This record gives sequence, C-alpha cells and structure tokens, in this order.
Amino acid sequence: MPTDVIGQFSLTETRAALARTPATLRALVGQLPPDAITFHEAPGHWSLLDVLCHVTDGEITDWIPRTQIIMSDAADKRFTPFDMQSGFNRYRGWTAAALLDEFDRLRGESLAALDALQIGPADLQRQGLHPEFGAVTLEQLLGTWVTHDFAHLTQIARVSTRFFGRHVGPWTKYFSLLR
Repeated sequence: MPTDVIGQFSLTETRAALARTPATLRALVGQLPPDAITFHEAPGHWSLLDVLCHVTDGEITDWIPRTQIIMSDAADKRFTPFDMQSGFNRYRGWTAAALLDEFDRLRGESLAALDALQIGPADLQRQGLHPEFGAVTLEQLLGTWVTHDFAHLTQIARVSTRFFGRHVGPWTKYFSLLR
C-alpha cells in the first residue's frame, strides 16, 4: 500500500520553477488591458501592477542578498528586514510592460548569482538569521522564494478572475472566486 511521502527538496526543480516565472508572469499579465492591471479586488488589496512592483523589488532586496548572507563566511548572518511595499516607491510610474522586462532581467541576474554560489547538498542546511523567525536554513529560504512566486502567480490569476468575472451575471454561482 502506498504511503504519503513528502519529497526531498530539489535545488534543480526549484531553480527551474524560478526560471519559468518571468514567462508565466508575461503570459498572465502582458496582454491585459490597463484597467485590469490597476484593478483592486477590494480596498487595501494589491493590483496586478502592485504585485509586479513587489516581486521585482524582491529580486534586488530579498532572495539573493539573503542567500549570499547564508553562504558567506561572515559571523553575522542577520538578514536586513524586507519592506514588502518598497517596490511601490522604487517603481512608481513604471508600466506593466517595463516591469515585466525588468523582472525578467533581474531574475536572470538572480539565477546567475544562484548558480555562481555552487550550492551543494550540505549548504542547504546553512543558516541565516531572519528578523522575525530567527534561524532559518538556505533550503527554507529557497523553498520560500519559489513558493512566493507561485503565491503571487495565484494572486494574479485570482485578481484577473475577479476583474473579468464582474460581467458573468448569473454564472457567478459557479465560480467560488467570485463569491
């Protein structure tokens, strides 16, 4: 009888998923009308443009800097706190198309930096110090990076569903995302 076994972390699979994110973002957002890109599903929720600002900023301030801290020989492994909204200021006035190009460029640089670190299996257990969680491993950080991508891709799909779903009339009852 089969048992449920949680798979081992795979840096190869994680890297491959991270490499696909720019094209997936472009496919989901690249051809949307401007009002879909700036649509807020509810007050205080992010638009697709906000999400693009956030993920693009993370390529500069979050994933690789923290990976480099963990992989360094420095005694101090503290991460700089990540401001989830700093990208809103950094990319104020940018179009979705420009953000998609910038994210693609930065993700390429991030993957090159990740490859240059030549992370081995033992390195995945190296630790850094998160400002909220304390000690975290490189495996956890890399797992969070790819999960972060998928979470925002899901968010983009949900917001787009709600934008276009405003016009479905009685079919709303068939779409849990619209209720």
